[in-house]
Amino acid sequence: MAGSSLKVSEHVTTPGSETGCVLGVKGWVLHQRRLNSIMLVVVVAVLFSSPLPTEAVNRTIFSPVQLDALQALLAAWSKTTPDQRNNLGGWNSSQIFPCWQIYKNPDNIPNWRGVQCLENINCNDTNDCSGYIVGLTLNNASISGYLPPEIGNITTLTTLELTGNQNLTGPLPPEIQDPYLYILDLHDNGFNGTLPDVPYLYTLLNLDLSGNQFVGGFFPQIRSLVYLQTLKLARNHFNGSISGDAFVNMTQLELLDLSVNNLTGPLPDLTTCQRLQSLILSNNSFNGPLPNLTRFTSLRTLKLDYNNFTGEFPFASLKNAGIVSSSLSVLHVSGNHVIGTVTGWNGSDLASLEELYLDNTGISGTLDVNQLIGSHFFRRKSAIGSYGLSTLSMMNNKITHVIYTGSIEDIATTLRLQGNPYCKRKADDATRCFCQQFCSDEGSLSNKRVIIIAAATSTVLVLVIIAVIAAALLYRARRYKRYLLLQVSKKFEEFDVKPTIYAYNELRAATRDFHPDMKLGEGGYGTVYKGILPNQTTVAVKQLFMKNTQCIDDFLNEVVCITGMKHRNLVNLRGCCLREHQRLLVYEYVDNYDVDQVLLRGEHNTLLSWTVRHNICLGVARGLHYLHSLARPKIIHRDIKASNILLDKNFEPKIADFGLALLFPEEKSHIMTVHVAGTKGYLAPEYASLGQLSEKVDVYSFGVLCLEVLSGRRNIDETMPLDEVYLSKWAWKLHSEGKLMELVDPALILSEGEKVELQRLINIALLCSQSAAEDRPTMARVVTMLQHDTESEVMVLTSRKKERQLDSLRLLGLGKEELTAVSETEESEASVLNPRGPRRGSVRRDGDHLITVEGMIQLSDMRPR
Repeated sequence: MAGSSLKVSEHVTTPGSETGCVLGVKGWVLHQRRLNSIMLVVVVAVLFSSPLPTEAVNRTIFSPVQLDALQALLAAWSKTTPDQRNNLGGWNSSQIFPCWQIYKNPDNIPNWRGVQCLENINCNDTNDCSGYIVGLTLNNASISGYLPPEIGNITTLTTLELTGNQNLTGPLPPEIQDPYLYILDLHDNGFNGTLPDVPYLYTLLNLDLSGNQFVGGFFPQIRSLVYLQTLKLARNHFNGSISGDAFVNMTQLELLDLSVNNLTGPLPDLTTCQRLQSLILSNNSFNGPLPNLTRFTSLRTLKLDYNNFTGEFPFASLKNAGIVSSSLSVLHVSGNHVIGTVTGWNGSDLASLEELYLDNTGISGTLDVNQLIGSHFFRRKSAIGSYGLSTLSMMNNKITHVIYTGSIEDIATTLRLQGNPYCKRKADDATRCFCQQFCSDEGSLSNKRVIIIAAATSTVLVLVIIAVIAAALLYRARRYKRYLLLQVSKKFEEFDVKPTIYAYNELRAATRDFHPDMKLGEGGYGTVYKGILPNQTTVAVKQLFMKNTQCIDDFLNEVVCITGMKHRNLVNLRGCCLREHQRLLVYEYVDNYDVDQVLLRGEHNTLLSWTVRHNICLGVARGLHYLHSLARPKIIHRDIKASNILLDKNFEPKIADFGLALLFPEEKSHIMTVHVAGTKGYLAPEYASLGQLSEKVDVYSFGVLCLEVLSGRRNIDETMPLDEVYLSKWAWKLHSEGKLMELVDPALILSEGEKVELQRLINIALLCSQSAAEDRPTMARVVTMLQHDTESEVMVLTSRKKERQLDSLRLLGLGKEELTAVSETEESEASVLNPRGPRRGSVRRDGDHLITVEGMIQLSDMRPR
């Protein structure tokens, strides 16, 4: 059977191997590729269902055509790519096994960097196994050369990612016709020429060709990409108009970015793209009226700036005119031929908007800031967790007057009015703030006039001028300090909290001038130092990374929020310090390091027992439950990881580093965030790929953390065999094989009762680390599971999840027999607590893997960008 299977594989790919490029008759080649694709599905089905003879040697056999294609890539790149040992690590002209990780590697031969493979899942220790190349990912690898046509001979690719290689040039080969390709990502390279016809890429989910030098008109074959979710063609040289029906079949489209090209004409019909979340058309020459967005209920980002759109921007009735949707948060219309008047505008119909840019248009009238604040469209610094506009930019327009009677320091919204007639009037506080972005320096202009007059009068007064300047600077510094203290006092009085206000010099002395020897750690928002106060109290001082004073309100919001958090499993905030650009938080000092140092790195030779590890997981769960359900407002931590779980002298866990926490609005179950925060390996899939944030993001990170605590290893360990590098993926693989106990730290000595409890905790961790957010339990439920012996929580595969898995397998090209096998397997799996695992031969989709008892199909990095 092994020999015949290999023969079929060779027969399927013979046309490509004989020619190595497009044959003379293009249509015949395309027809052959379609037949080859069908044959490949049959071959995979046979290989997945037919056992190989036990007398065969344990090895994986790859198609010679696919190996020849890799060698063609190597030949095209090796002579000009610098530092080939790192950039093309493992690529070797004499090597015929690009993916050693899918079976035993007797000589520790390195894998080919960026090559992902699929293996026949029925092979075992004595089988020959057929292998297929399903992914090629080389990002920022300094590849130099061109993409040879032989790339089309790897007809089983699902992912092709070659990004950030500026010296990878030449046209895109038309041989890329793989019908199984999900992701084609070639952004920020040097490709040029026109785009080839790609009629068989109909399974594409993500196409990113941005940041290249492609030319020509908008390619009409885009209509065939009916499953497309992300289309990025920005920063190229495409020109001409787009056919009105170019996108009518793309009902799944979520992101469309055509910015920085030379496209012209009216916008194409997008009414069928109801899932659209981001539409970016900046820096083109589109014309016509502003689009009607009434039907786009999911649209959050719309950038139409610097085109040739015309018409009126009706401030008084934007929603009625269809200019904005109820979900829109970012709107850029700068640089178009639009007019409108801001007189009488209060922004009440733009509650969801966070950014509005209307620079270089024909906007005129009187801007009433008082009305914008009264309608809560503008943000006030005195409002904790307030929502509303963060930036309103109307530079270089025709605004003649601004009405504002309050204090400049109370406005949290950035208002930019440079280049308007209003800015030519006599300078006062408002014009300095709105026209010069200099909002907190009263009296500086008069000081400068005094200096100029004195300098012009006589050089004898130089010393006097210097003295005046020094006095002015000193006065300004003291005045700014008083302003900061006033802001702090008002904030704390408003929310009735009493944190200690530390002097900067006191904290500098406590940390020995922030000496590196006192450094405890560093996170995304700041560095933490050990400090010893004059009364010999030990504290932890977090020095935040901030560059300007516009973050004062955010800093005070965090202080107010954290000070109110009182829980035994949260690190307590003792006080804070403000000094010009310095922002410091002072926490209680937790004196037994953190989980990463004690358990994962083993720096302190401490062996944590099963009871201690269970209590760590339970304590973290209780702390997160408090943040999610009991804190007001709710808080999502966003960076739960081993180094953020501190341990006191009794090994009681305390959650640290709220610097990435986000105040969570009560009325929403999730929000979308542009800036994804967190740590690799702990990020939930929906947050890492789409920026979708909810409490389930913390639940996912908690599940990964529990797996680390139980296994005694990091969640990403590149020293391990490839199928064990990612801890959560390995755990799911062990679960599917009924071998969960292999995950446990071998240093643990367990009784039979403790083994049952430990396996239960592993299963809870798996529940928390499921790919679909809706399938994960809440932290309240997790605490209940950790405290009580209930079984009802273990159901994992719901009918919705099952349907999503079958859809994904259909896109993989699996036939009816495989789908039937998957369906039967799903029905047989009652829960993750089944100690026997699924039956042999089953196939299950988890995130980026197909997991079976006999093996795991790895489809790495296939999420949308």
